[in-house]
Amino acid sequence: RSPHASCVLEAAIRASGAKSSAAIAQELLHQGRGVATNHFGCQVVCRLLEHAAGEPFIVELTQTLLAKDVAGLCCHKHGHTAVMAILSNGLGTQRAVVVAALLGDLRRFAKHRYAALVLQHALLQCAPAECGALAHGLMAQAGAVVSVACHACGVHVIRALLQVPGATSLAVQQICKGKHRLRKDLYGSQLLRELGEASDEARATRAAAAVGGA
Repeated sequence: RSPHASCVLEAAIRASGAKSSAAIAQELLHQGRGVATNHFGCQVVCRLLEHAAGEPFIVELTQTLLAKDVAGLCCHKHGHTAVMAILSNGLGTQRAVVVAALLGDLRRFAKHRYAALVLQHALLQCAPAECGALAHGLMAQAGAVVSVACHACGVHVIRALLQVPGATSLAVQQICKGKHRLRKDLYGSQLLRELGEASDEARATRAAAAVGGA
């Protein structure tokens, strides 16, 4: 948890590969969540996942992090970065645990300062079936897309939603239906401008392809 020690550990993970990473992970097993929620420690966890996610001790460490209150980890100032690393580099079963936690309260997470980053990452990084489930969950409730788009954190989630194959058209439909409310909102009006204030859904759907890079 020391800034200097964490830098040394990160360098060792990058330089020494799987064997060194496994030894570090073994030492962290009994304090994994505490490390993952520490400003410096979370970076060590991220490096372990980036360089050797499939090593047995790192798998065990990741399982420990996901054993309880995954939602709390998603909402944590530092812990959310470890969750994002799991989505990018973890095993499929581990990613599924995170997705299940997100599906538990998508609308709240979409408007949470840190969980929204995790949800945005999941929409862009997960397997097609998982992205589809998250997208469907976000769009299932009438007015949800517009409500989320009118939020400082949520609008980034909607930008990611627009990049999910198979979800773009329905998301654009909901945005078009909510144009009146969106025009009155700072974040919603910005999203509309990015979509070019398209007058019809077909044009808006085509415009949505560029929103993700905005």
